[in-house]
Amino acid sequence: MARNYSDRHASRYAAHGNYAKPKANHSGLIRFLLGFLIPYVVINGLILLFVIQAPSIEASEPDTKDYQNAEVSFKVSSLIPLKSVTATIEGQEVPLEKTGSSYKCSLTNNGNLTVTAVAINSMTKSTNIQINLLDEANPVIDEDSVVLGAGYLEFEVSDTQSGVDWDSIYAVDSLGNNLKPTDVNKTTGKVTFSMAADSITVYVSDLAKNQAQANFSIN
Repeated sequence: MARNYSDRHASRYAAHGNYAKPKANHSGLIRFLLGFLIPYVVINGLILLFVIQAPSIEASEPDTKDYQNAEVSFKVSSLIPLKSVTATIEGQEVPLEKTGSSYKCSLTNNGNLTVTAVAINSMTKSTNIQINLLDEANPVIDEDSVVLGAGYLEFEVSDTQSGVDWDSIYAVDSLGNNLKPTDVNKTTGKVTFSMAADSITVYVSDLAKNQAQANFSIN
């Protein structure tokens, strides 16, 4: 019986006489990528992000309305939960008021405010805010401006931060009389008192309630 070899080899050739190569099998590579490599990269990337992610702090400029109290506001942002947010000024802890991711505190002293945020991965972020707008200094009575004449006293006073509280100025003389100025020039800062006794003590406050005093006497 004659064998037909033409049928056996026909499947190896395409209709136009080209050799038909068998298709490559990519299913193993796809399974490796989807089942191992990509999940490995994603999971380790998330772990690395968790390990190195630190909070960020954005603070506003301190503000005051009376030069006795300053309000500081700041926002803490973090991709992972926070463990704690604290604030200290010159080593003393400051109470914080929290609203969402925003915080604020009220201060009565100047100094260096340190805000520290700690995430649950123990990564820490700290920022320093300098507080120097509170008026903690007394008004200045200029001794070089003092004129002690016959029956009157003149001097100049200034306060460069909160300003002089002109209505607060008074004096007590050696006779026990409580005196108010006879003239106040708010432009030049010159204050004038009538003086019947041989000595007088003057008191001047600023708008932050700091008070200066000085004694003058006739030799």
